[in-house]
Amino acid sequence: MTSPSQERFLEAYDAHADEIYRHCYFRVFSKARAEEFVQEAFLRVWQYLEDGHEVENIRAFLYRTATNIIIDDVRRKKESSLDAILEEAPNLEPGDDGREGIERELAGKEIMAALAKLGDDVREILTMRYVDDLDIAEIAEILNITPNNVSVRLNRAMKTLKEATNP
Repeated sequence: MTSPSQERFLEAYDAHADEIYRHCYFRVFSKARAEEFVQEAFLRVWQYLEDGHEVENIRAFLYRTATNIIIDDVRRKKESSLDAILEEAPNLEPGDDGREGIERELAGKEIMAALAKLGDDVREILTMRYVDDLDIAEIAEILNITPNNVSVRLNRAMKTLKEATNP
């Protein structure tokens, strides 16, 4: 028989594992590293719940945990250049067979190249909003800032992205 914290954890895993993976992938551009970060995030959340702690918004808590793991990793290592990133992941995800798949892959490469040129803060907030499809309140909770601050950062990030893609 499973405990309530185990039940909650299993439900959270089923509901959020894919989106946490996407979040990690678009932050590090490496399938293997993203998978490691997802495993580590869920392991930490599991341990936190098993220790008897309560989590009001498990989705936001998972995002915050994964983001903190990525930040810790970046602090330990120097960032790779765009060339190194593309060498590590020549076949960017997601991919499909046929023409649509090729078009998606090319668009994905363009988007990832543009995101890779941006600073971590800009890439993070754009990824949370437009890749992870988080709303302003969830992003605010994850980043521990006000919703108004999130909106301002999003506007600035979009302006930066437009400038980077339209020189």
